[in-house]
Amino acid sequence: EIEKQYKRQSVSFHPDKNGNKKTEKDKKLWLNIKTARTTLMDLSKRRRYDSTLEFDDSIPSAKDIKSDDDFYIKFGVCFLRNSRFAEVRPAPELGNKDTPIEEVRAFYSYWDFFKSWREFTQFDEHDLTKAQDRYEKRWMEKQNKAERDKHAKAERKRLLKLVETAYELDPRIQAVIRKEKEEKEALKKSKQDLKQKKYREEEA
Repeated sequence: EIEKQYKRQSVSFHPDKNGNKKTEKDKKLWLNIKTARTTLMDLSKRRRYDSTLEFDDSIPSAKDIKSDDDFYIKFGVCFLRNSRFAEVRPAPELGNKDTPIEEVRAFYSYWDFFKSWREFTQFDEHDLTKAQDRYEKRWMEKQNKAERDKHAKAERKRLLKLVETAYELDPRIQAVIRKEKEEKEALKKSKQDLKQKKYREEEA
């Protein structure tokens, strides 16, 4: 699709197509078209560019969830939005109330160890091309890396918050927790009843 669009733009904006009519604006436009193609066709460049695009980092909270349907819709959209940065694909979907609990657990396991390719080079403070020598270049690289790492750490913290919040509010997980609690209490009561019965028998 990228190549198809590039060829289509080439027909209209390539300098050879304009002859003597080409202007400086046309030359700049053609240069931008070539740069766009080069960026989009190179995975690392494309990811670096995509990482600079506006992105909704928001996470639904408990007050946003008024019903089970709210949970599946709002968190489903949120996880889908964040899956664009998934290194490991395909990213599993949140599912619905009918999703088997094994798949639900697998979903949270995936997001617990989510690997993101999102970069933060847009926050680099120093332009390496302006370094006077290799020593200054190394210093610039170190400073840029420190800034990227800071944002990467914040991103990881944000994703963990997303997973933890969803897990705590997930109706399917809550149902399992309630069931396990009820079974534990029933077992405890059964042991107490058995103990009391044995005590009464010994007293008799």
